[in-house]
Amino acid sequence: MAPIAGLSRVPKTDPRAADPIACLFEARSVAVVGSLRKGHFGGYVVARHLLDFGFPGQIYPVNPQHESLLGIEACARVSDIPHSVDLAVIMTAAQAVPQILRDCVENGARVAIIVADGFAERSDEGRGLQREVDAIAGRAGLRLLGPNTIGVANPANGLVTTPYRILYEKLYPGHVALCGQTGIIGPQALPLEDMHYGVSKICDFGNKCDMDEVDLLDYLRDDVQTRVIAMHVEGMRDGRAFLGKLREVVPQKPVVVLKPGRTAESRTAIASHTGTLAGEEELYDGVFRQAGVIRVSTLRELVDVPKVFASQPLPRGNRIAIITISGGAGVMGIDVAAQHGLTLASLSPATMDRLARISPLLAGNPIDMGPALPVYQGGMGDYFREMLGAVVDDESVDLMAVACPYAVRDTLEDVFGAQSGGLQKTVAMWVPSPTLSGEEEVCRQLESMGFPTYRDCESAVRALGAAYQYTRSRSRLAGETI
Repeated sequence: MAPIAGLSRVPKTDPRAADPIACLFEARSVAVVGSLRKGHFGGYVVARHLLDFGFPGQIYPVNPQHESLLGIEACARVSDIPHSVDLAVIMTAAQAVPQILRDCVENGARVAIIVADGFAERSDEGRGLQREVDAIAGRAGLRLLGPNTIGVANPANGLVTTPYRILYEKLYPGHVALCGQTGIIGPQALPLEDMHYGVSKICDFGNKCDMDEVDLLDYLRDDVQTRVIAMHVEGMRDGRAFLGKLREVVPQKPVVVLKPGRTAESRTAIASHTGTLAGEEELYDGVFRQAGVIRVSTLRELVDVPKVFASQPLPRGNRIAIITISGGAGVMGIDVAAQHGLTLASLSPATMDRLARISPLLAGNPIDMGPALPVYQGGMGDYFREMLGAVVDDESVDLMAVACPYAVRDTLEDVFGAQSGGLQKTVAMWVPSPTLSGEEEVCRQLESMGFPTYRDCESAVRALGAAYQYTRSRSRLAGETI
């Protein structure tokens, strides 16, 4: 086989040499091990993703039955690659993994992602195989992610190891880190492009035979691209270590956690899914409260709530203005606000006068702009500008949940772009619409403008409540009061 162009061995001065977790997301060379046949799953798909999403490093296909893949020369074994690789992605039968890891050790690989399942989540034999895999890697200092994982994604450098085909073309770099013990958080399962959802990192840690949520928190704490960490946790190996790490991270960045397993039946399902013991519900509630974690109840909330932290300033207090096109929606928002420690802002007399000059129907909170719109003498842009401007200028308002049936770009940029540092509001948009396509289009436009956007008033208020909850938790952990 002719020599393969690649990278030299990682020099000792490389900062990744001291942090294999960083190497997981910032690898400059990747070995793709497994089936290279064209299809919707496997090594071909991983190599295709690396190319399509713009990974700039070296790609080494590994399979003894193939000479090349997508114009890249293949190797029979990882140990045949003439340069040490940063990362190996392994998609083979579970029984083949131990020998592949020995080849990785011989090559000098830094980190391996084991996509294969059939380990601790499957049977006693699988648990024994997982212990063997862990022992091989542990003796050599090779770090492992998985088994039973889809791996990682880093939109900033195109490192996408998802072995299932992603049916869109763009991952938006952003500030939300999505991680957990499930492939459902991956780009092959979430419409991240349509949502215009900005991601810093994605990681499925699978069975956690080595790397786990503590390792990920440690890395993401210092990751400059990550402003908020959204984490799905089915169970933990070391509760003390997890709590200790949360206490380190939460004062610096909000951590939003979805912890399933509230029932005996779901805890049994968790054991068969990842081989993890789910633990008792009361224990987790106590851990999360102590650490200042924001706990959510659904996957939708895990994805939606972090958006407010990615683009908005933290609220100074808990006083919220709710702007709606329906009085009923405003009432629903009030209930959710109260559940999350928010209170309706008492608008100042000056604000009430400004709203009354637009229309007497607007003078209140919630501000129902629907009845006044048909009689307003002007366009939607002017109406929005005057009404929103009055609320934004009010010092008694800390947070705003704003109904936005149309993405009036110039108006929103004029109003919110003019906020001074001392008067900044924490803003969440929500989109009422008579059509699903119209709703989705407005949501995309607003997200592209940097506004966290939700499908209904309750979801917008819930996200703002989480922002206030974090403000309180961070202050408590720092010994301050707000």
